[in-house]
Amino acid sequence: MQRRILRKLFFLIVVACFAGCATNPPGMTLTVSSSPDGAYITSSGPVSGIAPVMAFWRQQVLDGIKRDAQGCISLKGFRAQWVSGAVTELATIRNCGNTDGYFTIVLRRDMKQPGLEKDMQFALNIQTLKHQKAQAEAAEAAAFAQMWSAMSATNPLLQTQQSFNCSSYRVGQTLQTNCQ
Repeated sequence: MQRRILRKLFFLIVVACFAGCATNPPGMTLTVSSSPDGAYITSSGPVSGIAPVMAFWRQQVLDGIKRDAQGCISLKGFRAQWVSGAVTELATIRNCGNTDGYFTIVLRRDMKQPGLEKDMQFALNIQTLKHQKAQAEAAEAAAFAQMWSAMSATNPLLQTQQSFNCSSYRVGQTLQTNCQ
């Protein structure tokens, strides 16, 4: 029974390592954020959700878009709406350079529109939830490390002569762990 669990655990670790090393197809990845946090982002395409949201255009699609006189392509933009009803729109996105890579746009709320306090409170609630999620992920990682350590101590197949020094940190919505 324990051997089967260990095999499954090993398989999951290997899959996670390979998934983390996978490369994205060529194209443009655009992260749309809002300031303050918490705007609902929509576009004419399939992208929608509470910021930050990600949009992706394959390079083949981008290569098919005609460039203007300045060498730029234009893509349909995004609309951000905060809980107060305040709206910011970016009708088009112009890219005048390399279209293969990662880009970020921040849609900023007009502070003169009514309901700013409501939007700021919502942004604070979102930050609190993100912090709680990060704490839960860290606790889960610590519990996994403790379980692995306990299993390694009792199973000679898992014992290793190497020692590792690991550190974790957040990058956006992702928890990154590096071991040496």
